Amino acid sequence: MKKFFLILIAFSAITINSAKAQAVWGARVGLSIPTVSSSFTVKGSGQETYKNSVDGKFGLELGPVLYYSFNSNFYINPSLMFSIKTFDFGDNESLSMYYADIPVYAGYNFSLGSVSLYAQAGPFVGFKLGENAPKIDGEKTEDSGFKSINAGLGAIVGVSLKRFKIELGYQQGLMNLEKEAETEFYSVKTTMSSLFIGINYVF
Repeated sequence: MKKFFLILIAFSAITINSAKAQAVWGARVGLSIPTVSSSFTVKGSGQETYKNSVDGKFGLELGPVLYYSFNSNFYINPSLMFSIKTFDFGDNESLSMYYADIPVYAGYNFSLGSVSLYAQAGPFVGFKLGENAPKIDGEKTEDSGFKSINAGLGAIVGVSLKRFKIELGYQQGLMNLEKEAETEFYSVKTTMSSLFIGINYVF
């Protein structure tokens, strides 16, 4: 709960000037598919690297968004998105993680009469609020082994239809999520990406 309030405070700091006329609030909801990509390197004279990626299940994402416009074209879009990222690794191994992501994107509008296209991109930071410990052979383990913070870059393209926005987005984590990333015998790097499709409603 403490982490939850810290996230809300951070989001409020980003949007402190939202009362001005050029700032409007909205709500975003959609579906996403996360992907975990790993590389495992065995150290030694015959060093070898093994790579693997696992697509997660469809998950729901939702949260408030803010559009702060500098003029009719340029704007900033911070948001606070809550999401569930679930993975099924097969052989009765599964993992669910609950995140709060805070992307801060810079965007540009292309007006086409009553309809406008837009593109935006920027950094994001994600906080893991909790997780269901992974099940291995039907039995729960104590920890997923993933760090509680993720960060990277993201981008969104979309179309505005009056108060509605239809969006397609992608986020690529740049942090190594492994807590035990390196030992005397091996090193491992795991990153997480996510593909998103959703709808915004601007108040």
